[in-house]
Amino acid sequence: MAHKLEHLNFNDVEINQLTIHSFEMGVYLAEVDFDGRNEFIVGADNRPRSFSSVGQVQQQLSNARIKSSVLVHQSAYDEMIGLSDKSDNKLIVPLK
Repeated sequence: MAHKLEHLNFNDVEINQLTIHSFEMGVYLAEVDFDGRNEFIVGADNRPRSFSSVGQVQQQLSNARIKSSVLVHQSAYDEMIGLSDKSDNKLIVPLK
């Protein structure tokens, strides 16, 4: 089960954690901890909904009450220069 955007953007919805995952080529996926479940936001087709920016995610959830939000970016730099891909070089940035 996943969270549908149209069920989240309301004043009475309190999201414990919004995690925005940043990928190459300006693709962002949003994961929310709401209603006891930590799930990605999906579209009408039940596939993960992609966004073009952090601002777009925040705008789409502007009516919901979000306790905490972060941006997560997993860099492929180590793998690109021949280092082990086992290391966790995840960058986590708190958002307002």
